[in-house]
Parts: sequence; structure tokens; C-alpha cells
Amino acid sequence: MKFKFIYLPVILLVIILNSGCTVGRGSGVFPPESDIEARPALSLDDDGSDHRIIIANGLSENTTLVERTDETWHVTQGVFQTGMSPSQIILHDGLCYIVNSLSNSIQIVDPYELKIVREISTGAGTNPNFLAFINDTDALVSCYLSNEVLLIDLSEGIGTENRIIKSIALPDSENLPHDEGDITYARPGGIAVVDNIAFVACSNLNQIHEAGGPGIIVEIDIDKIEIARIQELNGRNTVQVLHSPRFPDRIVVMSAGDHTVADGFVGNGMVESIDINSGKIFQSVNVDGSPYGGAIGPGDILFMENAKEGNVLRVDLKTGTVLDSFKLPEYGLSLSFASSIVALPGLILATNFNSDLLSLIDPMTGEILAELQTGDGPDAMVCVE
Repeated sequence: MKFKFIYLPVILLVIILNSGCTVGRGSGVFPPESDIEARPALSLDDDGSDHRIIIANGLSENTTLVERTDETWHVTQGVFQTGMSPSQIILHDGLCYIVNSLSNSIQIVDPYELKIVREISTGAGTNPNFLAFINDTDALVSCYLSNEVLLIDLSEGIGTENRIIKSIALPDSENLPHDEGDITYARPGGIAVVDNIAFVACSNLNQIHEAGGPGIIVEIDIDKIEIARIQELNGRNTVQVLHSPRFPDRIVVMSAGDHTVADGFVGNGMVESIDINSGKIFQSVNVDGSPYGGAIGPGDILFMENAKEGNVLRVDLKTGTVLDSFKLPEYGLSLSFASSIVALPGLILATNFNSDLLSLIDPMTGEILAELQTGDGPDAMVCVE
């Protein structure tokens, strides 16, 4: 899960610290200026090339190394320790950056030596969730609990007192759209940086961390390091935003939908696309599930994590069409859900949080080609080669 402060899908965490059958269709009206032509796609065929994947396990607080060499997959468990509740792991300039939500820290790791290079604190009570680099050394970090975005210098040799360059406070309830009678908080999640704008997904939750109004996108002017605009969305509980060179003139926003402590996620998720040039939402797709993040894979399909249950959600971004989801294997365990996704040529990799498995999936048919063991509670994943 990505928001470690709040919930696994059913349990409230109290913290002191183009293929497939079409099953639905959203609106797909593209303004004339929108670029719907994607760059060369990931191949539909797996070419058997070598891969190196690192998985951060949220419950065992360690990592699993998955490698394919000479067309054979290998798994190495417990290669190094993470902090508490790793929510994101990304590759930047040859190093991996792991955001540890409950440790309030960012680990910098050499993905080949598999050693922690250094660790940086975001400050007590910040609850960092995601980061995105704005240049070689500086990154914006969304902090769920403190309702802010921090600009942090992640380079080597900077003193602790000088790392946090600026804090950008997010809108309070008076400046957020909210349901009648609700007081809401921005609760930031994913960040996408496009040129001089950072798009921050905010879930807009009430005091018990349930959706209290529509999700929002907060746009931050990177040159000024200040909020430039707030955009109201159609989806609720907005958790992730994606920008891909596959569709350079759009950002894709994923909203998990309503959630209650008693019943978990309702499954009224939504995928929305915003034209970067006009700033307008031009595609809204209702999804029978709770997308928490995803990746654009073979066939220009958006493959998504699903916080509601153990299947991979799919949306055709060109047509605004919902496709059948890919069901992950079940082993009679509760709390099974698709917790992280990586798209490779001819393959989709998806972890199942409760069964502690990585499934290798045929992106066209949904066939499970293999299952590999992860650590306890796989929750973030990155391909480093």
C-alpha cells in the first residue's frame, strides 16, 4: 500500500509515530490539440533479455532481488534492510531511492552493490510517500501526514540542517472542495514532473481518512517553488499521477475511490487524463476497482495496482476503454491485492501483497507465466535494468 499512515484495505492503522474483452467504456473525447499518438510502444513479445528487479517488502522491511539471466529467473531474499513501510522505490542516475513512510526517511541504495549509501530524514511526523526529481540532485517529496511537499537536496555531503530547501504547505479545508459538513485535508501522494510543473495527486480525505470530497491535482511551479493552480477531479481518493514519454502531452491520474474502515474499498475507482497544454480533463474512465498506481505496458494499456482485490486493472488509454482485469492466483488468504506493477517488453510483473508473490503475466492474455516468491508484504518495485 502507498499511504502507510492510514490503511491496508480493511484494517485501520493507528499510528503514533489491445487485447482482452471490453467490459466498459468511459468518456474518450479528445480536444483537437491533444496528442493521442504514443511513442514506439513496448514490444508485445518478450525477447528474453536480462532484467534486474528490486522489490521493497513492507512487512518484513527488507528487499528481494529478482533477476533474469540467460532466460532463467533467480530470486535472492533479504538483500538489504529498508526502513518502516517503504512506499516507493525509484531509479535515478544509477541509484535507487526508497521512500520509507513510517521511518520518515529516504534511503539511497547502490542497486548493484546492494548497499545503502546514505539515509536522509524528512523530519518527524512528515510521513513521506512519494518523491520526484526536478533536477539531478533536488527532489519534491509528498508528505501525507504533515500535508506538505518538501523540496529536498538529496546530494552527497550536504548537512542535515541544509537538506530541506523549502516546505510547500498544501491547501487547507477552507480551500479544498469537500462534501457538505466535512473537514478535509489534502493528503498528498504521487508526483509527476513535466518541464517546469510538478503535478501532485492529493486524495482530499476527511478526519477519519476517508474521501471527503473529489480528489485534486496541485500544480507546483518549479521555478518559483510555489503552488500555481489547484484542479478538481471527478474521481475520489486520488493517489497517483503518471506522466510517460508514451503520451508526452498528457498526465494520467488514478483515484482509488471511496473507502470505509468497516468495509474497505468500494471499487468506484477512476482514471482521468489531463491535457498538459490546455489543462483540461479530456478523458474520464470509471474502473471497477481501486487503482493505486500503474504503468503503461505493451499495447498502450495502462496496467494498474488494485487496492480492493487481487487482480490487475487495465484501461486502454487511447480509447478510454476498460478491459477485463487480470486475476492473480488466490491461496485462500485475506487482504490479497495487487500492490505494485512493472511493465517490460512482453511482460507485466505484479506483486500480491498478502500471498508474497510476484506474478509474471502475459500482457495480452493475462496468463500467469510464472510465480516467484518475494518477502513479506511486497509493496514497491523497480526495474534497474
